[in-house]
Amino acid sequence: AADLIVDVPVSEPIAVADTGWYLSVFGGGVWTDSIEADDGDEIFAFDSDWGWLLGAAVGAQITDNLRGEIEVSHSRLPLTGLTIDGVDAGPISDGSAATTYLLGNVWFDIATGSGFTPYIGGGLGASYATAAGTADDLVYTVDMSGWGWAYQVGAGVKVDVADNVALDLGYRYKSAVDVELEGGGDDAIADISSHVVQVGVTIGF
Repeated sequence: AADLIVDVPVSEPIAVADTGWYLSVFGGGVWTDSIEADDGDEIFAFDSDWGWLLGAAVGAQITDNLRGEIEVSHSRLPLTGLTIDGVDAGPISDGSAATTYLLGNVWFDIATGSGFTPYIGGGLGASYATAAGTADDLVYTVDMSGWGWAYQVGAGVKVDVADNVALDLGYRYKSAVDVELEGGGDDAIADISSHVVQVGVTIGF
């Protein structure tokens, strides 16, 4: 009886979510879903070629699977043609549309137990857009800019390549809406929607 050993259960420690901060930098290619502006009398629709996007985000883990971040990104697209109320108005010279986004994003990571982590999510925020170029057939030059709302939805996968370093491959659908463009005595409300395929690096600290 003196040698009787009684096992006393020990409570397992509760796992605490990693709340570490991280920095992401990324870039990619952009193509438009639509670029339209309404001056109250006519609808202007612009054609464009492929463009580019660069950006950075700072974020933190909220839970094991949920991340929140602040993103600043900038895209530029070459404008090539113009349609007014559905009628072809000819090519555009030296045309470009640039959009800067300030977004608050939330991403949901899908745990796989491996070095590959798929995610989905999106964000809301503000946008600042500029549009410039000359409609050759109309001999008319535009140089306008203004603020609007913005949102994005997206998905991707993070691939661990080293301690606290991951490669991020993703897709984003970005939209700047109700942008109040002004310039040269002209006013218009514009919507700019685009698709983005991007590659980035995320560093935890």
